[in-house]
Amino acid sequence: MSLEDKKRRKFIKQTTSVGILSLLSGAGIYLAPSLKASEPILRPPGAVSEEQYLKLCIKCGQCLQVCPYDAIELEDIDGGASVGMAFIDPQKRGCYLCEAFPCMLACPSGALDHEHDNIKYVEMGMAIINNIDACLALSGKKPPKSAIDNIYNHTKILSDQEKESKKVNLTGNETEKEKLQKDVLIKLDTLKEKPCSLCADMCPFPTSEDAIGMIDYKGGLMPEIREACVGCGVCVEMCPVDIIKIVPRKKYSDIYIKGKKNV
Repeated sequence: MSLEDKKRRKFIKQTTSVGILSLLSGAGIYLAPSLKASEPILRPPGAVSEEQYLKLCIKCGQCLQVCPYDAIELEDIDGGASVGMAFIDPQKRGCYLCEAFPCMLACPSGALDHEHDNIKYVEMGMAIINNIDACLALSGKKPPKSAIDNIYNHTKILSDQEKESKKVNLTGNETEKEKLQKDVLIKLDTLKEKPCSLCADMCPFPTSEDAIGMIDYKGGLMPEIREACVGCGVCVEMCPVDIIKIVPRKKYSDIYIKGKKNV
């Protein structure tokens, strides 16, 4: 771990611990009783079991504030038992698996386990593909402009001009958060004129080919979910035809047998 990463971790721990007591008392936030959510929800990396998560999450929003990609949201009233708790909606923004996992380090209650701030421990869920015949890669089609535009529209750090023009440039004056999010769009722009394989090309897993890859199928190509997938949801965010979903809190062995679905 670099000295810069160590300093960042120390800073996050110090800043997020300040004011927690006042948050608990002043805002009326309390430890949740033993409740169960109505359906599986994609939680941020490092989340403990759902039962424990519902007890430990204090709805402080610290993980949301430090997420460099704006991937984390707080559940609204439709969240039922887990209203106000952190989750990820991959159709809006997947988790880009930050190297330092600031969301875990920012969590003051243990709902996101600080000891799991390493990619090998991230087990958010597992991707599955439905209706593969709708995949654009099979026919060699390019991603539609609307799909690229959606990613721009979901990127909160952009200026109105950048959102309108659907073009970003690095000036050298960006914050770390701005640069990370703009890097995603710059990479995306290099892929828009080639046959669609955005799910595999944009996968943030360090060795992405271990998590998802393109294979021959019916004379074309199709994405294949592989054992290293951690359910980050970026493939869901990128898919122009909405055929990829994340099953929260599942592992590869829960769903697949030798590359085939087991559900």
